[in-house]
Amino acid sequence: MADSRISSRNVALRDFPRLAEIDRTVLWHPYTQMREYAHLDSIIIERGEGPYLYDIRRRRFLDAFGSMWCSVWGHNHPELVKAIQTQASQLCHSSLFSVSHLPAVELAGNLVEAIREDFRFADDPPSLNHVFFSDNGSTAVEVAMKMALQYQNQIGQISRTQFLTFYDGYHGDTFGAMSASAIQVFRQKFAPSLFQCTNQSYPMQVDPDEKPDNWRMNDRNLEATMAGLSDKLAAVIIEPVIQGASGMRPLCEDYLGRIKRYCREYGVLLITDEVFTGFCRTGPLIASSAELVEPDIVCLGKGITGGELPMGVTVASDRVYEAFSGEWSEMKHFLHGHTFSGNPLACAAAIRNLQMISEYKLKENVKARAREFGQALKAAIGSHPRVGRIRQRGLAIGIPIKDAKGAEDAGYMARADANKVCAAALQNHRVILRPLGNVITIVPPLNIETQHIEEIVRAISEGLKALG
Repeated sequence: MADSRISSRNVALRDFPRLAEIDRTVLWHPYTQMREYAHLDSIIIERGEGPYLYDIRRRRFLDAFGSMWCSVWGHNHPELVKAIQTQASQLCHSSLFSVSHLPAVELAGNLVEAIREDFRFADDPPSLNHVFFSDNGSTAVEVAMKMALQYQNQIGQISRTQFLTFYDGYHGDTFGAMSASAIQVFRQKFAPSLFQCTNQSYPMQVDPDEKPDNWRMNDRNLEATMAGLSDKLAAVIIEPVIQGASGMRPLCEDYLGRIKRYCREYGVLLITDEVFTGFCRTGPLIASSAELVEPDIVCLGKGITGGELPMGVTVASDRVYEAFSGEWSEMKHFLHGHTFSGNPLACAAAIRNLQMISEYKLKENVKARAREFGQALKAAIGSHPRVGRIRQRGLAIGIPIKDAKGAEDAGYMARADANKVCAAALQNHRVILRPLGNVITIVPPLNIETQHIEEIVRAISEGLKALG
C-alpha cells in the first residue's frame, strides 16, 4: 500500500505556486507587514519532528525560536502525540461551566503538586492551590487582572482599581493585557481605548556578578510609588526573571523579592506573568521560585502543553480564592469564563508534559544546555564588534546587534541589521530565528542537544557576515 503521507507531499509540492499565492495574499500573518511578506519566498511547513520543521518542498529547518517560544520537546514528540490521540478517542471537548471532566481535574491536581515541589525550600508552604483554565497566555493575564480587581472589591477595598506594571513589559494582545504592557510601538495605535497603568523601571542585569548602577534608585522609586498609591493599587504585574518581547532583558536579581515585600506591606497583590518564563524556560517550572518569591497569582501558557496545543492557566493563592466564596445572591463567584477553558485534549498534553519534565529531568537539562549555549556564543561571537552583551536566562537568549553608533537598544523599529543576520541564517543554514528590534532572540526547544546548539551558533556567526 502506498504511503499516504508521501502521496500528500507530492500533491502539495506540485501545487506549491497556488498555495504560495494564497499564503501571500489571503492568509494574514501575525506581526507581519504583508506587503513585505509578499516578496519573500513562502515557507509552508508540512510536518515537524524534534527541533526540525519540514516544508512542502522537502526542506528541513531548525526551529530556533521554538514556534513563538512555546516548544518544550520539539515538534510532534511521540509521547505527547500519543496522549492527545488517546484522549481524542474518548473526549475532545466538554465545557467546565456545568460539569467537570477527568483531564481537567487531573491536570489541576498535578499542577498544584508540581508548584509545591518548586517552592519546597520556601519558609512557608506554598498556597498557590487554585487553578483557573483559559485558552492562551493573553487570556491568562486577563483572568489574573479581573481576579485581582474582583478580589479587592470583595474584601472591601473598592478604591483599589489600578495596576502597577513595568516599562518595556509585554503581557499579550487582548485589551487588558495591552493596557498592562508598556512597549509603546505595540499599543500606540490602540491607546485611546486602553486604560492607564502606572509604570516603573525594570532594572536589567546582564552580568550575573554585578547589579546595575541605578538599582537602588529604582528600588526607592518603586517603594515611593507604591506608598503613594497604597489605597489605589489592586496589583503589581511583572514578567519575572526576564522580559521577552522587549529584547530578552534579564531582571536584576533580588528585585522580585523586594517587589513582593512592598506588595505585602501595602496590601497589593503580586501577579507574575510566567507565560513565557514558566515551564522550565528559565530553569524551574515556576520562574519566580528561583528566588523563593511566591506570587498571589501566576499566569502560565506557551510551554504548559509542551507547545503542542493552546492553553492558558491562572493559578491563585488560598487568600485570593477565599474572597470569592459566598452565596449566589452575593455574586461573589468569579465572573469570567471561556468556552474552551480546560479543553480535554490540551489537558491531556499538559498532564503528559508535566510527567515528562520529571521523568526526563528537564530542569537539569535546561541548566546544562544553557551553560553550554552561553559558552558557545561567547566563544563564537562574544568579541564581534557589532555584538553587544549577550543576555540570557536559561534557554531564553538575546543577542543585541549594535547600530553604527554602538547602541544596543535602538528600539523595536530598528530591526534592519538583526533582520539581515536572521535572513542569512535562514537562507544559508535553514535556521529559523526572529529578531525583536535589533536583538536576535534564541528560544529553542528545551530538550535541545549539543549538535543543535552548534548548528544555531554557526548560523548566527556566519550570518553576521551579512553586516559587511
